[in-house]
Amino acid sequence: MAKGGGASRPRFRLLPTVLLTAAILALPTVVYGWGRSSSSFAIHKVVVSGTQLEPERRVLRLLRRDYLGHNLFTVTTKDVRASLASLCYISDARVDRDFPATLRVSVIEYRPAVYALAGSRWYVIADNGHVICEKKRPPVATGDAGASSTATTSDQAALAGGAAAATDGTADGAAALPAPAGKAARLLAVLQAGPPGAALRLPRLAANGTVAVGTTLADPGLRAALPVIAGLPRTLGDRLAVVEMNSDGQLTLRFAGGPEVVWGGAERTLAKTLALTVVLAHYEALSKDCVFVDVSIPDRVLARPVLK
Repeated sequence: MAKGGGASRPRFRLLPTVLLTAAILALPTVVYGWGRSSSSFAIHKVVVSGTQLEPERRVLRLLRRDYLGHNLFTVTTKDVRASLASLCYISDARVDRDFPATLRVSVIEYRPAVYALAGSRWYVIADNGHVICEKKRPPVATGDAGASSTATTSDQAALAGGAAAATDGTADGAAALPAPAGKAARLLAVLQAGPPGAALRLPRLAANGTVAVGTTLADPGLRAALPVIAGLPRTLGDRLAVVEMNSDGQLTLRFAGGPEVVWGGAERTLAKTLALTVVLAHYEALSKDCVFVDVSIPDRVLARPVLK
């Protein structure tokens, strides 16, 4: 009898520990259940961070419309994503509850990489190939029509001048690539001009096939160009105007004001970027304007004009 009674006492001593553990585990559930039904956690303030392309006031307007006065416990990340779904530049959103009454939302935006021309329409493409939105033609007031037309023509002429400098040859008579003609020339002129009223400084290219907002591009040429564009140093990336791809998948980069760069295939991006940077730095050090560079074989770079 004594032996049996002694064995039961340790088990009895474990009971308070078990009950305490259960209470600790149940406490968050109890607090959550109470918080969902308490008016003490009604949202009175919404704070947004991470906006660069989408106006913060637009994001705040949507969130305040949907959540002011709602219980802070009940707002989920899924809810916030749905509320912001109409804003094309927003890729994702995260929710942080700042008790007792502040909803904090951190947004993640797509990173625009290029303007893509499909048919007669321009689209903004993210660096991962996502089609962010269509670039609509801005409305032009009657009184501003002449000014707008003049600005567009001027911009196109400036870019076309840069392209001409890269294709007309050099002082030593060495020519770069032959200038495009006919349909190719017309397409190049449109790409050089870019979308009217473009707010973002992005390179332009022509997309083959259908482009639809909200989808990922299937065009292999465009997708091959994206890592090349992303790999350029900022000093070059800011001046990149047009990216062309021929039927063999060979890329040509045209920079505003020159040079014209034969890139070749999309492989060896780092080596080609380094080669281009070194060549341009060398020309700059000699106070020479480089109008043409071929880095398709980065170990054997060709450039014009030939330095003597």
